Amino acid sequence: MATTILHHNGAYNIFTSISDGMYWEEALTLDQLKEWYKEENGNQGLHELVGRLERAHKTGSSNRDGETIEDCYESCKYGCNGDTTNGLSYDEFILRYLTLVNK
Repeated sequence: MATTILHHNGAYNIFTSISDGMYWEEALTLDQLKEWYKEENGNQGLHELVGRLERAHKTGSSNRDGETIEDCYESCKYGCNGDTTNGLSYDEFILRYLTLVNK
């Protein structure tokens, strides 16, 4: 799968294995994720999203092969989005990409 939904404490982001990076610089709420997913995949995509969210809520990752948030971090830390995470610790990665920011 080219994209994996990551979930941590009510925050969401998408990891893409194509560029080993995160889609967004800031985490999304569930409503924001659903809105984006519908735009990208239509109403049929929303049906698929249910299973992906179940996995993400249970394990932190929607990946069916067992890829974890930690695995995505390991991929990202060597070049996520053109090296934006180089040098970030795992906790800093979570803070940056999987923590909701109050606006």
